[in-house]
Amino acid sequence: MNTVIVFDRHALAQFRADHPWLHLSDDVIEVSLYLDDNGAPLRLVGKRLNDDLLDEVDCDRLPAATAFAIVRCAPALGKARAWTPAGEQDVWRILQELFDTPFDATGHASAANKVRNDLLDQGYRIARQLTLEVLNSRAIKTEEPAERLRLCRAAGSVPRSLAEVGEAHRPLFMEADTWRMVAVLRDEFLLTGSKGHLTAVSTPTIGRRDIPAGLQKVIDETLFDTAPIAFSVSTTGYQDSRFIRVNQSYLDLVGRSWAELDGCKMLESGVAVDSAGRKRRLELLQQQGGYSSERAEIRVAGGGVLPVLISAKRLVVSGEAYDLEAISAIRGDTCVSLGSGNVVRLLQPAG
Repeated sequence: MNTVIVFDRHALAQFRADHPWLHLSDDVIEVSLYLDDNGAPLRLVGKRLNDDLLDEVDCDRLPAATAFAIVRCAPALGKARAWTPAGEQDVWRILQELFDTPFDATGHASAANKVRNDLLDQGYRIARQLTLEVLNSRAIKTEEPAERLRLCRAAGSVPRSLAEVGEAHRPLFMEADTWRMVAVLRDEFLLTGSKGHLTAVSTPTIGRRDIPAGLQKVIDETLFDTAPIAFSVSTTGYQDSRFIRVNQSYLDLVGRSWAELDGCKMLESGVAVDSAGRKRRLELLQQQGGYSSERAEIRVAGGGVLPVLISAKRLVVSGEAYDLEAISAIRGDTCVSLGSGNVVRLLQPAG
């Protein structure tokens, strides 16, 4: 559920009194600040009275200082209420039905997976239509020919099917504020193993197939924390990738504490060694989604460099990409093979 904070006439009068140096036309009678599902500012929408008729205010043309002041004062002056974008409720209803549908982890063409795929197609059709409506509406309203052309091209670039949606389309859906829906739909699509995509749950399940989902998550968490192999999870990127989580074996291997690594950039931490090999491994993650048993080096406490083997996977969770690395030291001539297919499922909270 999202939130909108509304400045009515009274709130705007107070805003103008508190900020007499800012420009906000007197004919503006209402301003609404829409927040996303994380509570972050999404957009401003205004209304003005023009010859006794309500007209929309182009808030994109507000001076930056005025827009920032509205966002800053919204909690104190505005009235908050819940809102659900038109059509979005239908997508979440479909997703809830999808979550209640059994999933065949073997990836075989089962009846359950057919039901899931039908629901995914239905949900994406709605999300796609919402995206097109937003982009086309903005194209009609804009007075700038270049901007109209850009929006029309963007609308023409919206993938026709969920199978075609990739990271490159993320800005397109974000502009229409539909990415949060599309990201969940895409993750559920990848869950079925379609097109051989690497995902956080694409490894086959070994053991009883009727293990409760909550128990499986607890098992995965425990395996991660107690594994003798060093695991690390980071955001993606060459210069800006940051540690998200590591296990105790990783801390033992590098001789560091979690307080030293928590949220730190991998290169700035001193653990990651900047080299041509690291660039190549990141390219493999970007192009192939993972790699297995690559020789590398990491820097340990005291500044020494340790030869290691690294296997890695790129995971996509709720539309965000992460890199999971499994690392084992090379002691003498002994190499420990790390098959990336054995990397445990991660980034799903236990419960």
